[in-house]
Amino acid sequence: MKTIFTFMLLLIGMVSMAQDKIYVHTATAANIVGNTTYIDHPDLNNNPDAPIVYVNNFNPGGLGGTYNDNVSGLWYTGDQWTIYNQDFTPIIEGTSFNIYIASDPSNVFTHIATVANTSAHITSMDNPLLNGQDPGPFLAMSHYYNPNNVYNTGNYGQYYASDLRRLYDEDQTTAVPLGAAFKVLVDGGVGSTRTEHTSSASNITGNWTTIDHSALNGNPDATFVMSHYWGANGAPSQVYLDAVLGVWYTGSNWAIYTEDTSIAFPENVAFDIIIAPQEVLSVEENQLATTVKMYPNPANDVLTIAANTTITSVEIYNLLGQNIATTKGNGDNILQIDVSNYVAGNYLARVTTGKSSETLKLIKN
Repeated sequence: MKTIFTFMLLLIGMVSMAQDKIYVHTATAANIVGNTTYIDHPDLNNNPDAPIVYVNNFNPGGLGGTYNDNVSGLWYTGDQWTIYNQDFTPIIEGTSFNIYIASDPSNVFTHIATVANTSAHITSMDNPLLNGQDPGPFLAMSHYYNPNNVYNTGNYGQYYASDLRRLYDEDQTTAVPLGAAFKVLVDGGVGSTRTEHTSSASNITGNWTTIDHSALNGNPDATFVMSHYWGANGAPSQVYLDAVLGVWYTGSNWAIYTEDTSIAFPENVAFDIIIAPQEVLSVEENQLATTVKMYPNPANDVLTIAANTTITSVEIYNLLGQNIATTKGNGDNILQIDVSNYVAGNYLARVTTGKSSETLKLIKN
């Protein structure tokens, strides 16, 4: 009996630890490469199937604030997840994102636009977590560059019709690119809270709509993701919002805002909101490995890469994610690469040492 009781306590403890969480990522000089910011998180690194979505966060913790009025997306480079601006606009230092990490991978699926499921600016999701339910589970989604390397610069909302949940381009005219992919979070999991919000004259100020919820009010460290649910919660079905959206803390409440501050927030826009606890990494967990050094950087002719263990290979990628060169190791912990013929600009160098790898920013003069 004691053994069973102990096992039950262990099981309960395991369940309590496995809960959804949100990690706030902030772009810095150290993790920005052009239009891309690299995420360093133990649950995401070397995990191509990570169950994540994200949303822009103007001022995490209620401090500062950086706009990013660009449609962005997720991109997995081979060992790290990144967020990138689809139109190649450089990421600005201080730009922040709420990255939702689901504890149950089955709560996040990848939807790909195909000829069979896409018509003009609408692509339909056929998924048992969503089918036949209206109002149904709460949903949040993000553009996803992999697996087909397709750019998608539209602002998207979601709606329900004929038993299926569908994604649509808010401008109602731009066709969904075939092969375009989305990461889709359904309902959240352990530790998450779900709520609805609809903009109205009473909660709109300029380009934002203020949310009133006990889990968010008076809490600058609260974190959540959201999506526009067209026609939900009694909102008129003809209300569209073709704008890059983000969340920000007003000083007392959280709000949803348009990154283009010239756009007045319309009434009767409904949102699915999924709230999860914020995870703050320790200094040790959030620190990039320092076992690999690369010099000179910027480089002119010969690039030297040194590590404290044997270098297996070095792969050079351009900012489109294309591999342009691979150099095998020579059994030593120092490797030199001729970059004299490279076009001036930014590159990524993926250095593999044994079973680990690290991606470094390379600048060619």
